[in-house]
Amino acid sequence: MVTFVVFILILSVLVMIHEFGHFYAAKKSGVFVEEFGFGLPPKIFGKKYGETIYSFNLLPFGGFVKLLGEEDLESSKDTRNFMHKHPLQRAFILVAGVLMNVALALFLYYVFFFINGFKSLNVPVFFDYQFKYGNPVYTNTVVTSYAPDSPAELAGIKRGEAIVKINDEFVNSVDDVRRVVNDSKETLIKITLQDVRSPTVKSRDVLLRPMEEDGVKLLGVLLTPSVQLDYTNGKVLSAPKHAYNMLAYSLTTFKRVLGFSVETRDVGPVSNSVSGPIGIFSVVDNILEYKGRAAVLGIIDLIALLSLSLALLNILPFPALDGGRLLFVLIEFILGGRRVPSYIEASLHKWGMLFLLLLIVLVTYKDIVTFF
Repeated sequence: MVTFVVFILILSVLVMIHEFGHFYAAKKSGVFVEEFGFGLPPKIFGKKYGETIYSFNLLPFGGFVKLLGEEDLESSKDTRNFMHKHPLQRAFILVAGVLMNVALALFLYYVFFFINGFKSLNVPVFFDYQFKYGNPVYTNTVVTSYAPDSPAELAGIKRGEAIVKINDEFVNSVDDVRRVVNDSKETLIKITLQDVRSPTVKSRDVLLRPMEEDGVKLLGVLLTPSVQLDYTNGKVLSAPKHAYNMLAYSLTTFKRVLGFSVETRDVGPVSNSVSGPIGIFSVVDNILEYKGRAAVLGIIDLIALLSLSLALLNILPFPALDGGRLLFVLIEFILGGRRVPSYIEASLHKWGMLFLLLLIVLVTYKDIVTFF
């Protein structure tokens, strides 16, 4: 229940901050705001304050802003109609939601760094990558997954724990772990683990099972390097630098996955790299398992990253998204006031929305199959 509440609050904050950006910019630009909705319809109740209806709706996540003329896309002589405004004013209204998401991410990163001593959480690194900002501190033996019924799982080793020592020998790489495990004369070994999200250090007794084929001893874990970025030498710009690092790394990762999918003609890698609401719910659940300070930091970091991702997604020049609508406004500005015929723009936005809804359904189905 706690996970569900936190999940709904996260989605609501992200969307409402975005919509508030549109709302504020519209008010400042003199556009008539018909309704500001908390949640998504059907409407439970609404009350008019000033000229705007503020409504509360049944579905608790999300929100919306309804502007006069936004959906009609026809020219209007009404000076408070969205389509009557100068292209630059409309562009300001359209990008305001994205700007609010970026502002939220930067604010939360500053809060996070203030609490955590201007050091990031450990970020899994799946390929050779150099972050542009911050001093990287690498941990090469972080558990990212384990095989069912493996010695590691049976011993209670969890994802996000780094193997620091086996018996009395320190290990610093995957090769070290493999060598020490195989060289052990005993089947029962003691593994010392460091939680990468907290100072917690613990030990586990692991009963090894040699492989039947060749007698090789395996823990049954996948170990991945991770990096913690230290911004103590650049505190003032720590938030925008970290935001840049996370976006650049995410885009580079997706580019590599997409390239691999094209090369192998397999959509599986791209599909597995994308998650929707169900995937986010699973991440929230995993974070809340840490409890206390580590959980709070994990949630702050997640909201900041999701807010950045939402900003990036919305600014893409795709029909139905803010970026798609912005593209038509910029075309109008460049052409000196000549607009793309409204029926063409409306049709593109309609088909774009249908495509996005279909994509959400497919991603959600994939997440349900993956996580349940």
